[in-house]
Amino acid sequence: MHVRHLPLIDPGVPDARSPVRLLLRTAAQQWGALLVGTLFGVVWLLSQAVLPAAIGRALDEGVLTGDDRALLRWAGVVLALAVVTTVSAVVRHRYGVTNWLTACFRTLQQVGRHTARSGTAVSHELPQGEVLASIASDGPRLADAYDVTQRAVASLAAVVVVAVLVLQTSVPLGLLVLVGIPVVLVVLLLVLRPLQARQRLHRTLSGELTSLGTDTVRGLRILRGVGGEQMFLDRYHRQSQRVRAAGVRVATWEASLEALQILVPGLLVAALVWAGARATVRGEVTPGELVALYGYAAFLTSPLRMLVEAADKYARALVAARRLTTLLGVAPLLADTGMATAPAGALADPVSGVSAPAGRFTAVVSDPPEFAAELGRRLTRFDDDTEATLGGVPLRELPVAAVRSRVLLAEDDAQLFSGTLREQVDPEHAHPDADVLRALQVADGTDVLDAVDGGLAAAVTERGRSLSGGQRQRLALARVLLREPENLVLVEPTSAVDAHTEGRIAARLRAARAGRTTVVATASPLVLPHADLVQWVRDGHVVAAGRHDELLATRPDYRRFVTRDAGAPVPAQAARRPRTEEHA
Repeated sequence: MHVRHLPLIDPGVPDARSPVRLLLRTAAQQWGALLVGTLFGVVWLLSQAVLPAAIGRALDEGVLTGDDRALLRWAGVVLALAVVTTVSAVVRHRYGVTNWLTACFRTLQQVGRHTARSGTAVSHELPQGEVLASIASDGPRLADAYDVTQRAVASLAAVVVVAVLVLQTSVPLGLLVLVGIPVVLVVLLLVLRPLQARQRLHRTLSGELTSLGTDTVRGLRILRGVGGEQMFLDRYHRQSQRVRAAGVRVATWEASLEALQILVPGLLVAALVWAGARATVRGEVTPGELVALYGYAAFLTSPLRMLVEAADKYARALVAARRLTTLLGVAPLLADTGMATAPAGALADPVSGVSAPAGRFTAVVSDPPEFAAELGRRLTRFDDDTEATLGGVPLRELPVAAVRSRVLLAEDDAQLFSGTLREQVDPEHAHPDADVLRALQVADGTDVLDAVDGGLAAAVTERGRSLSGGQRQRLALARVLLREPENLVLVEPTSAVDAHTEGRIAARLRAARAGRTTVVATASPLVLPHADLVQWVRDGHVVAAGRHDELLATRPDYRRFVTRDAGAPVPAQAARRPRTEEHA
């Protein structure tokens, strides 16, 4: 039996042109497992569908006639059908789980890859909470369609076979089944439609609540500063109550549907048994056929419930697919059509005039400081709205993979994730411990090892909340240094550490990056003396360049900005964050 490895090595390309196309494309990508699961599902239900017929024949030909050989023969048939049902049920369930997991993982991987390729385009188009809700709930709901498909096909086949068997027994009773089954389905589907409307509303409100919670957490420090915590708490409470009320309405309709799934098919069973009993009294049906009719009627409740379940899950999957196509349809900010190659050379931004010579340590001092983040994204091609070049070749003419392998950006808000301390520095487990420790040494992060139990194997909580702000920043710096990129762009890499630590990092960073291009956007007087070249940028353009000491001597505006000379006013927007260790 084939075992599929998850996550998938290659999840394939989704068809995001429409929800139906997305569902069909996902089905085509795992058609083999779907086909096998469906075949075993059909065998599973058909073996149950014909079981009442075998029991009826055993009663008529063996029990009522006293023929032991016939009874034994039909008992063997019943036993064989039971074995077939058992084996096929196990295999069907196994493939049902396989299809669900494969579709779920495939969808999540496709969403993850598309989000990574699209970058900030996704956050520009969709609220962050909506993206999180799609990953958390829409993937599993879409996958439900591939679990229920094999049961839906098997249920249709079983209903057809039972109808034929009943018609062979009695035409009037067969017509009762043929008419009654569509009536049952129509009644149940009428209840399903308002349920789906309430489910969509609940899903929308839940996404809005997630977005509100995410935005609130991200701005918590600001809220505390302006005293707005209570206002947002009240707002979150109101939204959560709307979600709760919508959930109660969904539960009410789901309970009604569950009750009707028992009641309505039960009425059909009662009608079929009543009609069969009367036909037996009239001599139109044998006692064995009556038992078989009751067995058919009792069996029909199962495929009917599964058909309603399939309709419900298909509807939910369609809603989920519609949301996923919205996310997958967000156009990336990067067009990966470049075919050029770039020689080793300067990393430059012609618009601002910033140019980092190959193999040199270049510092960029920017007034206002906010320009540093924009410059970092230009030099690393976060979108195609950039004129930046590498070795004289525009970055947008290079393949994205080539840019990512040769130019690396490390911003001052790099994230940590739950895992071991080692995984914060080497997530891919691609380097030996000695290299990891060397990167930590350069980033002056070895003290983090002393602060936790277990060394590199110590557990780090989500977002590194168990560490101070300076420790998190040094781990993030060690992570990019370990990759040893040809070109490294650092934005305020020492903003959360104290002066002594900053001085050590600056000296070690220059030595560790010797012979490779490094651009550091900073105004720290402890980092700037280590730079081969300092470029002074005002209002988005280079106005002076040289060694740090040269600029201090020749540019009063540079000196005032860097040293915060009290004798001259400094623009308010040039104020930097305090150089202290920030604790979580």
